[in-house]
Amino acid sequence: MLVTIGNKKIKILFYILVFIFLSTISFFEKTNIFDNKVFFQLNEIEISGYKKFDHTVMQRKLNGLIGQNLLLIKRKDIEDIINENKLISEYTIKKQYPNKINIKLKEVVFVAKLVKDKKRYFLADNNNLIPFVDYLTGQNLPNVYGKEAEYYFNDFQKLLKLNNFNLDIISSYYFFQINRWDLVTNNQKIIKFPSKGLKEAIKVVNKLLNNKYFNKYSVIDLRINNKIITQ
Repeated sequence: MLVTIGNKKIKILFYILVFIFLSTISFFEKTNIFDNKVFFQLNEIEISGYKKFDHTVMQRKLNGLIGQNLLLIKRKDIEDIINENKLISEYTIKKQYPNKINIKLKEVVFVAKLVKDKKRYFLADNNNLIPFVDYLTGQNLPNVYGKEAEYYFNDFQKLLKLNNFNLDIISSYYFFQINRWDLVTNNQKIIKFPSKGLKEAIKVVNKLLNNKYFNKYSVIDLRINNKIITQ
């Protein structure tokens, strides 16, 4: 039988396709996919970076993913579990092939204590309120008072920091809904800030606190523009 060059090319292509097909089957058989074993099976989830909370609850929930195909596990499945914990501010998730996931956590920083609806909370640096627990009380945190103060506190404290105000001398913060703050220092000095021109007022207070003449006053009131009222 006469075979043309074109027919030879078709036959060669056919044999190549058959070879690829058989090789693929062979590969899957060797990786045990056809006998109900999972390729890239997840065997371990490692969590690091926790100090404030018991990670066992999170670990137990994440371990529900053990045995699944690492390739097919969705990031959201892991994120949903991590995000249940308000003590976590940031995290990284890394798949380590062939069988492991590494999770590195960054916890929130507690910046104050706060009472809301007659319940005590820690206020975190991401504005979250964390229910107060005794084993986390070994921190020298100021108290924050005022309706919805938790939504404004971190911005106010950042402004104090930017203007070199010594946060260590503050025992309490009082927020007023006209967007104004009072501070009470550790030695019971009261500082009343205005609702406007806050940045300049902070600079003025810094100077006054470093002036021995003003040490005798228990109240420094800057609520009226361009005036300093002392008591």
